[in-house]
Amino acid sequence: MDRAPRGTSRTLLLGVCLSLLFIAAAAGMTVAQDEVQFVRGEPNIDVYAPDATLTPGATTDLTVQIANDGEIRAGAAAQRERVTTARAVRVELREGRAPIEVETRQQSIGSVPDGDVREVPITVTVPEDAEPGDYSLDVRVRYSHTFQYSPRSGITQERTRTTTERIDVTVDDGPRFELETVDSDVQVGDSGTLVTEVRNVGGEPARDLTVDLTSASDDVTLGDTPRNTARIDRLEPGENTTLVYDAAIRSGSSVRNLTLEGTVHFTDRNGMQRTQDGRSIGVLPAAEQEFSFSVDESTLRVGEAGAITGSIRNDGPADVSGVVIGLGEPQFEPRSTAYSIGELAAGESADFRFRGTVPTEADAVPQRVDLTARYRTGEGVDRTAEGTLHVPVEERRDAVVVTGIGTSFAAGEEGTLELNVSNQRDIDIRDVRLRLTAEEPVSSEFRTTVIPALEPGETDRVAFDLEVDSDAPRSQFPVTVDVDYLDDENERNTARSTTVAIVVTETDDDEDLPVEVIIFGLLVILVAAGGWWFYAR
Repeated sequence: MDRAPRGTSRTLLLGVCLSLLFIAAAAGMTVAQDEVQFVRGEPNIDVYAPDATLTPGATTDLTVQIANDGEIRAGAAAQRERVTTARAVRVELREGRAPIEVETRQQSIGSVPDGDVREVPITVTVPEDAEPGDYSLDVRVRYSHTFQYSPRSGITQERTRTTTERIDVTVDDGPRFELETVDSDVQVGDSGTLVTEVRNVGGEPARDLTVDLTSASDDVTLGDTPRNTARIDRLEPGENTTLVYDAAIRSGSSVRNLTLEGTVHFTDRNGMQRTQDGRSIGVLPAAEQEFSFSVDESTLRVGEAGAITGSIRNDGPADVSGVVIGLGEPQFEPRSTAYSIGELAAGESADFRFRGTVPTEADAVPQRVDLTARYRTGEGVDRTAEGTLHVPVEERRDAVVVTGIGTSFAAGEEGTLELNVSNQRDIDIRDVRLRLTAEEPVSSEFRTTVIPALEPGETDRVAFDLEVDSDAPRSQFPVTVDVDYLDDENERNTARSTTVAIVVTETDDDEDLPVEVIIFGLLVILVAAGGWWFYAR
């Protein structure tokens, strides 16, 4: 049997040894790496209350701080966060025997890493009659964490812990304040004043007070901004004073109690500047000032002067003064665009009247009339309110009717044209002036006349001299009669022109001789007879 060479055996033995050494080194590195990642530790929770002063009769947020100062019991510092982080932290405040009512019982704040501080606002209420002094409150903190982490063994140990810490709070009987609305004259759509009472209900005086009111709604402003401030020099315990703020309510707002947030800044007896907020008050505005307009009568007629008689009613809720009603842009020609009424109490009505003339080219349709009521509030502030009326307008009519009497004339004739003049209006008219206009072949020397007065429905007669040219053909020729008059408001009106037809007839040649010829013939006969009698003697 052949044997392997000695050199070959030695080579194989060396390879096996090197492999064993490599495997041992790798195993050692793994063990060392496991030792580096192993860690054991836990969070360390502390509780603090940095501002632990509470005020009787107030609901405030007590800020509780949760601090974590974790520790490692064994293992690598690189894995510190893994075992020192408190997870799913829940905080619960218990009042115990303290005269405090906890409104927010329990809160969850998530994770609190090592070295971190979390602030937890807890709402508490201190009764008005709480005894001032120092009290202790229990804060219960429950959380989960990793206690041990060992990657070599594949084991991770989790724990849940509950710890109870104690914080001290002070119920302070220092200055504290109540705000109350005592009076307000503010209306929706208007401005006014808000009277607020400030009372020190604490056990110590306060000085250098500023009281801020801030609107919590867009419907109310304090002056020109949502916030306004007033100052008080000093308030002793139990003392109160009133502050006056300007306020305005947006037009169209509903009538409801509007909230104003109050904040009091003051200096206590130790010279410390302090603030109390959350002192809200309410303001209930009165309803928006309203007016009603109505038409009682309209005598407007196309081409005539008429009147609109209406009324305005103050629907309240407040009395007003200096009421003046103005016309917008009416479709008629008013004699005046304003009507003064004066004072108008809530629920009271007053009449107004506007006179005007409807143009002759206007249509006889209802007209829209815009009205503006200017008035003064009880605070002396000028305001306006608007309204609209729809006023009927009657058809145009002949206010004065002119009718011709005996309108037939022969060519070359001189005579009198008689006219009947009738008042068709419902009022007396005066100084009725008539003007005659004639063109060839008709003419007149006296072309104007007047009637002193005509009652409604009355008819009077006037006459004009008239002459027809001798060569005028047989036909009808117009003469025009223009009429104007004064109405019962002493306003001059112009009636529609009237055309009267003059009928001209031709002269008949077979007719008797003209009077002038007959007279001339008689004179000739008388002269001849006189001559015969003289010679016959």
